[in-house]
Amino acid sequence: MPLLANDTDGAVTRKRLETWAAGREKVTVVAATDAATVQTAAQLAGAGRVVYTMTPTAARTLTTPTGAQLGAGFTDEAVGTSFEFTVVNAAAATYAITLTAGASGVTLLGVAGMATVAAASSATFVGVFTAADTVSIYRK
Repeated sequence: MPLLANDTDGAVTRKRLETWAAGREKVTVVAATDAATVQTAAQLAGAGRVVYTMTPTAARTLTTPTGAQLGAGFTDEAVGTSFEFTVVNAAAATYAITLTAGASGVTLLGVAGMATVAAASSATFVGVFTAADTVSIYRK
């Protein structure tokens, strides 16, 4: 839960808990086109969790927004707060979807190949704010 100063000076109130819980329960499904796709900060910030689905007919990329775009898209975020998204590859076989970092301010962390979602599989990623305009993304 973000604890950055706001109208309650960062205090955890019943209303803030209700708002946070409602956001965590909301899931938005985005049907990505069969092409290289760029996520938007608004999509990621608009729900507690986002699911991207794609049926690629060739190898495809899914590019994150930049760190600055993510920082602007999420409000009331502080270092250590996070968001989650899932990539579903509905291709029956062969074609992978690869998550790539935006131009700046986003780092994909983990073992080699962690950002590749093979055909007929899915992967969930967690983005963690390490600064107001810097995000590290991990595969769960």
